[in-house]
Amino acid sequence: MSLNPLFRRLPALIAAAVFVAPAIGQAQPWITRHQDALWVGTFVEQPISKRTALWFDGSWRRMDLGEEPQQLLLRPGVQLTLTPGVRVAAGYAWIATQPYGSLPIANPTREHRTWQQITLSHKAGQFAVSHRYRLEQRWTYPLLSVAGSDERDEGPTTYQNRLRYMPRVQANLGSAKLHGRPLIGFAWDELLMPLGGPNQSFTIGQNRATAGIGIPLSARARTEVGYMNLYNAFAARRANEVNHTLWVSWHYTGAAK
Repeated sequence: MSLNPLFRRLPALIAAAVFVAPAIGQAQPWITRHQDALWVGTFVEQPISKRTALWFDGSWRRMDLGEEPQQLLLRPGVQLTLTPGVRVAAGYAWIATQPYGSLPIANPTREHRTWQQITLSHKAGQFAVSHRYRLEQRWTYPLLSVAGSDERDEGPTTYQNRLRYMPRVQANLGSAKLHGRPLIGFAWDELLMPLGGPNQSFTIGQNRATAGIGIPLSARARTEVGYMNLYNAFAARRANEVNHTLWVSWHYTGAAK
């Protein structure tokens, strides 16, 4: 099917923002910190009908290559295939974040999130290409220290919308195989753009550029190992971090009913 012209133009516009945002940040006297991190994730799609599948992904995130806690994310949802190459999904997420690194937040935070997304997929010669557009509604609150106690109270909740765009490309690595199945090389880049918050302004929040290898484990499962360069901007503090991240994930797609 031919894609709507809006979807054809949007990747180019967002891709331009990926390059413009760092340039703007470099023009300002911001502090930059480089850090090491480890992200371990799991991604599951389990069909429950010909067109519908249950979705789950979880991520265990640590700094200093695993030594320091950073974040835990759990994200269930439901996915619907509208037509070959077009899928929509929606769900909920729970996120626990700790102060970490050389630019720590003041307190641990907890977040409840709802999300909706559309994924467009197609082939380009030997490459499989996808574009994922995700909109999030985020309710975040800090866990504040209680004087004279080790306990913490929930602080005030802030609300924010966020738009995310992720193009991904992958291809078989020549004739390289494991268990009779091809190894793949992949690359993706995700731009995270807050749309609101205390000042209700549009900003560039994060950019995650990732590349690596997909290793087949069975007909329905694979693991991916790669490097992620995560740029995270803290506009209010005129600072940003660049997290050099080892990415390890397990992917499973169940059999269709």
